[in-house]
Amino acid sequence: MIHLRGILPILGLPFRSERSLPLVRPDRMDWNSSLSLQTVQGEAYRLCYVVKGVGEPIVLIHGYGAGMWVWEKQMDALAKDYQVFAVDLLGHGFSDRPKIEYTPETYVRSLKCFMEGVGIEKAVLIGNSMGGGIAWGMAVSFPERVKKLILIDAAPPDVLDQVQNDSFRMLVEVKDLPLFPYLLIASRNRGSLKGVLEECVSDRSLITREITDRAFQLLRIRGTTWALASTFRHATEALRFKESLSLIPHPTLVIWGEQDLIFPVTVGERLHRIIPRSILRTIPQSGHIPMWETPEAVNPLLLSFLREEA
Repeated sequence: MIHLRGILPILGLPFRSERSLPLVRPDRMDWNSSLSLQTVQGEAYRLCYVVKGVGEPIVLIHGYGAGMWVWEKQMDALAKDYQVFAVDLLGHGFSDRPKIEYTPETYVRSLKCFMEGVGIEKAVLIGNSMGGGIAWGMAVSFPERVKKLILIDAAPPDVLDQVQNDSFRMLVEVKDLPLFPYLLIASRNRGSLKGVLEECVSDRSLITREITDRAFQLLRIRGTTWALASTFRHATEALRFKESLSLIPHPTLVIWGEQDLIFPVTVGERLHRIIPRSILRTIPQSGHIPMWETPEAVNPLLLSFLREEA
């Protein structure tokens, strides 16, 4: 049964005053003025990233509909001892949005191209949500490129069966109706996006107007709706990786917010059981993006795991 509240925004779509925006890349990041935005050529597109520090490389991978800004509270902390790259995924942030099919394989391949483009032979991959899924996808598909894995509230292979929050369940309900996922994503405004962001945290007061505006400006960039709808349409293709998770040979840290409304802790516990060399740490009073919501709890876990011998 499709909820009426999911249909009403679509009915109002022709009357929206907001319009899509062209992709304009800033010179520096508003959330950390010490970071200059850089680009690297992919297969037929450009990916954006920031980099800071010297040492062994770490790649930070954000989730669905987000951007590199979710790592704003890790860049300086990790860059004291490591070379830290935060990338905007294809179709997200300030990266290009080609009109292609955004499959799990597309994301994994584009991350590999990013690493090749910036000269990273092997790295620690830290991924949140869909970014965690891309990280374990890299570990399965290109194990030689991965040193360690850190999965933070990571998407599992059966992502559409496990997702629990209202906004994503609504997309699941309409996923088989022609154009409906696209139109539902296109209908989002500041208010509805604020609701989505609030589903990602335990403390909703953290979702200020500044944070909402930051995410909304990225959502409005032309081509974003296509990229997000295509990603959702192909999400079930991640199931082909399911049997390979038990073969991941890399040391893996699984971090989970205990108040995650999107993927409950049981999803993290299952990933921990399946991935052989994994350890699980949960974060009280934290939701789906604990590295952003509670960095004081997450950053020490990251640094401790990074310092351990592989």
